[in-house]
Amino acid sequence: MFACPRLLFVASFCFSVAGVATAQSIPSTSQSEPAGGRPQSTQVDFFTLLESGGDAFLGWFEQEQDEPTVDAPKWNSTESPRHTVLTFVEAMNHVAQGRREPLDRALRTFADQDLEDAEQTAFDLLHVFDRLPELSPGTIPGPDHVRHANIRRYELFPRGIDHRWAYQALSAPPKGSIVLIQQNGRWEFDAATLRGASDLLESVQSIPPRPRIDQKGQLFASVMEPTFSETSFLDWLWFCLFGAAGIAIAYGAYKAILRLKRKRARGGDVMIGSMLDGLLWPTMVIAVTLGFAIGSTRLNFHPGLSGLRWNCIEVAFVVAGVMVVVALLELLVLGMRRSLFDNEDPYAQMVSLVIRRSLRILAGAILLLFVFQNIFQWNITAMLGGLGILALALSLAAKDAVKNLFGAATIFANRPFINGDWVRFDGELGQVDDVSLQVTKIRLLSGDVMWVPNMKFIDETVENLSMRKYLRRVMDIAITYDTPAEKVEEAMDILKDILTSDAVAGDGNCDLDEHPPQVWFDKFGSHYLNLRADYWYLMDADENKIQRDSQRGWFSYLDHATIVNHEVLRRFNRAGIDFAFPTQTIKLERANQD
Repeated sequence: MFACPRLLFVASFCFSVAGVATAQSIPSTSQSEPAGGRPQSTQVDFFTLLESGGDAFLGWFEQEQDEPTVDAPKWNSTESPRHTVLTFVEAMNHVAQGRREPLDRALRTFADQDLEDAEQTAFDLLHVFDRLPELSPGTIPGPDHVRHANIRRYELFPRGIDHRWAYQALSAPPKGSIVLIQQNGRWEFDAATLRGASDLLESVQSIPPRPRIDQKGQLFASVMEPTFSETSFLDWLWFCLFGAAGIAIAYGAYKAILRLKRKRARGGDVMIGSMLDGLLWPTMVIAVTLGFAIGSTRLNFHPGLSGLRWNCIEVAFVVAGVMVVVALLELLVLGMRRSLFDNEDPYAQMVSLVIRRSLRILAGAILLLFVFQNIFQWNITAMLGGLGILALALSLAAKDAVKNLFGAATIFANRPFINGDWVRFDGELGQVDDVSLQVTKIRLLSGDVMWVPNMKFIDETVENLSMRKYLRRVMDIAITYDTPAEKVEEAMDILKDILTSDAVAGDGNCDLDEHPPQVWFDKFGSHYLNLRADYWYLMDADENKIQRDSQRGWFSYLDHATIVNHEVLRRFNRAGIDFAFPTQTIKLERANQD
């Protein structure tokens, strides 16, 4: 009944891997990069594409705003350094895109100088701005700031912005500066800035320019659009047919392997069943992946996404390979357990289960490192170093998790209990269902599950009821105060007779010579005479087996107590001996009347 959800999970997993492998586009350094290490112009970084997709999605919900145009610019003033700089940059960006009209607006920000080629000077200055950090209006003085601070001269670069990056990126300090001055009520670039624009550009030429157009969500649309616009209906049908065929083959393999596993299990072959378990999911992953991989051969991709189909297949095969290796290692652990220990040894079963879980965690970590290094092209060495520092920083926060690991080690080393044992902990009675690396699961008699951190077992006491060899019952029987002494003696004889009878002693595995039952008339109670009887219920006739190794336990003990109680009730009723219960006697006297 769980086949379909699992199959959908496999399909979803393969689609996810395909998306990651296809979307990432950092080429490997061995073959994909051309000479000189220059990246291919059509490649798109995975995280850039992801960010662009997020921008495109959020753009659907943003309020539409009118973008500045050539005829309706956002900035068109020289009343402050902020207005002058942003007016120049906005106008020259239009000019750089082939529009001539905004050039006059850009040149109005220049001081009245006799420049040999004002247009070339404007382009040189624009290219310098392209290499500076993105300008924020709030970081450049506006009209109010200029008026209150009485500013007459403003140096934008290098002092107006963070300039340390320039000295780190360049082999020599940049030549020149960008200065604005106020004259005739206008803010303009000063003459030294304009005359030195060419030299300043030459000195910062080695710094790559920023993109002039912010693509945001357009990048995602432009990269993904060819896949849908240039792929025909028949090609999509081809993709769907092979994808469906892969899912059908995976489902058929799933059913066939399960059927074979049940057949081998009925024959008692556990090893073959474990091996088939290990082959189940890798077979399904490979079948689904190959189906979608073959089907995708007719889909059209943007050049930034083409040629990466093998990454998807590679990751899927690595996932399947890791699953197979883990299954083989688990099979090896299972085989060693059966060879070195009794197959029914509960401690060996618990330890082998923990080892198999640890192998899965280790395999998952190795798989993640492979994906990070080969798909995302992350520097694993640097990442592991960072994780080491992070682990040191989080050591205090994770101290409880470390204590739980030590608690698990203590459980495995000292063996205070194993899976299936009945324990009493923190006043609760229950059966140990599972011992993991962090917590122990105890199922209480009420049916509730109590999760106990393993570190609790280091400092606190736990009672293992499954280690006991016998249960000693102390039975108190209250009879009424008006019982004659002869009846008290008869009641004691009845109790001795019941506890030494073949039915009771035999069901309790009791050795009457070693552990004879004892009966006393021990006290006068508030409203009763108390008879005390002590007897033993043994887990094994020779006292060699503990509760864990026998078929007897708490519930079979309760069955035995029921036999004793029924017999006591029947015999006492026949002898006319009454059981006591709380009573109160009220004596009424009539007063003498004269």
